[in-house]
Amino acid sequence: MKNPIRTTLLLSVIVLLLTGCEKSDDQSRIVYHSVDKEYVFIRDLQTLLNSDDDISNYIDSIINGLIDAEFISTGKKKFDLDNDMNFDIAFEIIDLNLFNPNGLPESFDTLAARVVPLSVEILDNSTFGYPDALDVGDEIFREGHWSKNSGVLGTFGNAGLFQGQGEKYLGIRFIKDDDFKYGWIKIYCSQHSDTLRIIEYAYNDIINSPIIAGQKE
Repeated sequence: MKNPIRTTLLLSVIVLLLTGCEKSDDQSRIVYHSVDKEYVFIRDLQTLLNSDDDISNYIDSIINGLIDAEFISTGKKKFDLDNDMNFDIAFEIIDLNLFNPNGLPESFDTLAARVVPLSVEILDNSTFGYPDALDVGDEIFREGHWSKNSGVLGTFGNAGLFQGQGEKYLGIRFIKDDDFKYGWIKIYCSQHSDTLRIIEYAYNDIINSPIIAGQKE
C-alpha cells in the first residue's frame, strides 16, 4: 500500500516545480544576437577612392554623380532583428552639408549619426529626436516616450546622447497588434560621429514583458 503522506508530498513538489517554470517563462524569454558591425565615414578623399567597401563605394558614387542625393551618406544599413524577413531598423552617417559635386567638403563638423525606425519604436524621452542613451542595468518597459521617428545619435555641437559616450544602449520595442516586445541595441558612436558601431542586441520574446539593458538570458 502506498504511503498517502509521501504521495501528497511528491505531488506538491511536482506542482511547485511546474509552477516555478511557468512563472519564469512568463517573465522572460530573451533572444540575443551579436552583430559587431562598424560603419566609418571616411574623411580623406584619396583613401575613399582607394577603398572598396560598400560604404566607400556608395559615397564615391555620390561624388561622381552616379547616385543623385542631397546629402553625402553611408546609406541606410538595415537590420531584421527578429528574423521575420522584414527590416526593423536602420542606421546611417550623413554629412549635413549640401551635396558638393567637386568632392568631399573640407570640414566634417556637420556629420550626424542617425537611427531610422522602420517597424519598431525607439525610446526618446527628449521627444524631439535625441533617443535615450541607456546604461547597462536600466529597465526598458512601457514607461517613457516611444517614437517612430528618426533619431540623431550624435552630431555637431555635441548634440545626440550617444556621441562620445562610449558603449550605450538604445531602447526599442516591436509592435505586435496592440502589444509590444521590448529590447535593446548596444551602440558606440564616436566623438565626431564619423564612426558608428552596432555591437549586439536582444529582446524579450514574451509579449508586454520588460527587459534590462544588457540582459542576454
